[in-house]
Amino acid sequence: MKKERNITEIIPNEKYRIDIEKGRKHDGSRNRIVETFYGTLRQAIDRRDELLYKVKHEKIKPDSSMLFLDYAKLWLKDYAEPNVKENTLYGYKCNLNAYILPRFKDYKLNEITPYDLEKFYNDLKKTPTQSTKKLPKEKQKLLSSTTVLKQHRQISLMYTTAMKWDFIDYNPCSKILKPPAKATPEMAYYNEEEIKQLFKLLDNEEFGFKVAVYMLVLGGFRRSELLGLYWEDVDFEHQSVKIYKSLLSYKGLGIKEGTVKTAKSNREVVLPKECFTLLKQYKSLQEERKKLLGSAWSDNKYLFKMPWGTCMKPDWLTRQWSSFIDKNGLRHIRLHDLRHTCATYLLSLGTPIATVSRKLGHSDIYTTLNTYTHSVDKDDIQAVEKLAERLFR
Repeated sequence: MKKERNITEIIPNEKYRIDIEKGRKHDGSRNRIVETFYGTLRQAIDRRDELLYKVKHEKIKPDSSMLFLDYAKLWLKDYAEPNVKENTLYGYKCNLNAYILPRFKDYKLNEITPYDLEKFYNDLKKTPTQSTKKLPKEKQKLLSSTTVLKQHRQISLMYTTAMKWDFIDYNPCSKILKPPAKATPEMAYYNEEEIKQLFKLLDNEEFGFKVAVYMLVLGGFRRSELLGLYWEDVDFEHQSVKIYKSLLSYKGLGIKEGTVKTAKSNREVVLPKECFTLLKQYKSLQEERKKLLGSAWSDNKYLFKMPWGTCMKPDWLTRQWSSFIDKNGLRHIRLHDLRHTCATYLLSLGTPIATVSRKLGHSDIYTTLNTYTHSVDKDDIQAVEKLAERLFR
């Protein structure tokens, strides 16, 4: 027979092998479509041409049949590790190991359907947390809506990446009827009287903890931004601090310094003079401790330190806050809610929302508007009252 490209004759006019090359797979092996065809040579040629057309127009993607487990490893290595921050990468790995892979590791990449995902999310909503799953059922806590939403977002990102890499044609997450939604808790913050009470009670606390809480309330910092401060970031003359790095705690990895959350989070924050009075006292206290402890003092650049000199640990600060409010009978809010307290109080004083947005380091003003609608709504009511007062009363 006349030799046809991509066709090998096995039995004349009866059996042929069609072999089409498509470069290399992600693991370096040959990316091929091999098909045994039964029929005449003319029919085999037609089938070959059909396959070539489909390959050319990306209708056949050999990598789509890889196991989801193998794709997850590839995605972490070639997408996540080069492109995301260390804490985000750590979160991705935790999600895969705890929830996603136990369910989908044996599926092929192209086998997971929108129904499979819907059922997965519904099952997660009924799953107890790791810390309570061994308790009696009535005492168990279920996974939060935020945790379920994180799994959906990660799987969707993984499939979007696979589409861009030409492994698959569509993202099954896009066809889910009702994607997981995050419950929006009511904003928690202290009012003016509670802030004043808080500051009074701090006089009886460890001095480093006192300074940290003052700065969180008056500066609106994220915990990681506050603990990432060096002494050299403090400008005593202009009463401001520079925010451009963060200090984060990773389970199993310890404490690591990293960048701030977004580009807009790089900022200079002006603080009241009372903060700098406390900072000067805190610096003097550290110098006294350093002399007292000598070689036992662990010296470093960080502003916030443990009593023996090491950097103040994020988890320690959070635990101290919980212990402090319990001990003093204060209304329970999270340490992060001190950031909300700062923003809400500034807005209540009539501070322009653009100014508050810059102070908090939000990526844009819409983030501030969406987060603090409770304050904006109150301002709107006051504005209407002023308008009516001027025009009708």
